[in-house]
Amino acid sequence: MSSYTDKFTVLCAAFCGTGKSYLCKNFPNTCKEIECWEYRQGDFPNNYIQDVIGAFGKTKYLFISTDPVILKELHKTGIEILLIYPVNQLRNEYLDRFLNRDSPCDFIGAVMKYWNVWINELKEQKYCKHIVLQSGQYLQNVLKIHESKQESQQSLVIG
Repeated sequence: MSSYTDKFTVLCAAFCGTGKSYLCKNFPNTCKEIECWEYRQGDFPNNYIQDVIGAFGKTKYLFISTDPVILKELHKTGIEILLIYPVNQLRNEYLDRFLNRDSPCDFIGAVMKYWNVWINELKEQKYCKHIVLQSGQYLQNVLKIHESKQESQQSLVIG
């Protein structure tokens, strides 16, 4: 086990449209997302991986990209990865999610075009623990949110 996992941060690589932004907005002390697209310039993927590693111990749940290049590089460091993505059959449901949240057309087009390729690629990541979302499920359904009354601190547990 890596020293990174000893810092009580759970690394969640979650597919787009699964509810990362919702959790980060509503549980900012517990959840943080590091957006991969912000790092595509420069020394990618090293710059992204260094920021992910640097965030360990600063939040309970850290949400990252499902980009296989990122997953493979993080796996090499010994970090445990919880990979969360929908079943292939939910393409239209996720299209509705993207439209409802006003995602850019080029983003929607790319995800729809490569939907099966990307989902199948995630299924092949043998070194990750997988959670496969079913219809109507979001991260909040599989990472159950609760608030500790004694500590008065929000946290998540894997359900």
